[in-house]
Amino acid sequence: MKNTVTNYLTKVSNNQIKSIVDRKKIIITETLCDTAMQELKKIYWYEKELLIAIPMLIKNATTFELVESLTLLNIYTREHVKLLEKQFPQINKESVDKKTHNLVL
Repeated sequence: MKNTVTNYLTKVSNNQIKSIVDRKKIIITETLCDTAMQELKKIYWYEKELLIAIPMLIKNATTFELVESLTLLNIYTREHVKLLEKQFPQINKESVDKKTHNLVL
């Protein structure tokens, strides 16, 4: 009788532990996904701000090499923004407060 009760309790305990671990995995996965999405949104908004700033930098550039490099940077940044918008359609919604995007140097 003792073995039957012990086996039953062990099975119940193992099932409870598995369900707790599974729930924790789901919570951790959701948290990681949310964190990754928040970071992608930050990158997206920083690059949108770069698309505004780079033309101003090009106007004030003094050498041809600098103008050429900034122009290439502008093209690559524009392509990356388009790629982010295509891959993550929900990224361009402003759920992240823009005030948190101030660059700290």
